Amino acid sequence: MAATGCLLQLQTATVSVYLPSPKKLLWRDLRVFLALGDAVILFGDFNCKSPGRRCPNTNHNGDKLTQYEERLEFEIIVLSTSTYYPDIAINRSSTLDIAPTKEAALNLNCIETLSLSSF
Repeated sequence: MAATGCLLQLQTATVSVYLPSPKKLLWRDLRVFLALGDAVILFGDFNCKSPGRRCPNTNHNGDKLTQYEERLEFEIIVLSTSTYYPDIAINRSSTLDIAPTKEAALNLNCIETLSLSSF
């Protein structure tokens, strides 16, 4: 798992996460990140597919994240729009970018997906 983080003035640790699809989601990684502060926001591409998180199917990491959510006592914010649109599969869009949070006060009405592209 690759990650970049910062500690905000409000003592909220924010960590940008990318977990490549062949890698397994590890309990110890989540535990370390969630212990970074009293309030923590992890966000990014976890490659944790689950129908409960707007994906058409599930994978090993998706099942694990669901198990860890209850055991590590965090919540997962899922965007209202998909963040992955495969070219070859029509109507198979997914939401791979999610935000597990612990004790973070967020106004969910202000969270939106930004479409960014590089040239």
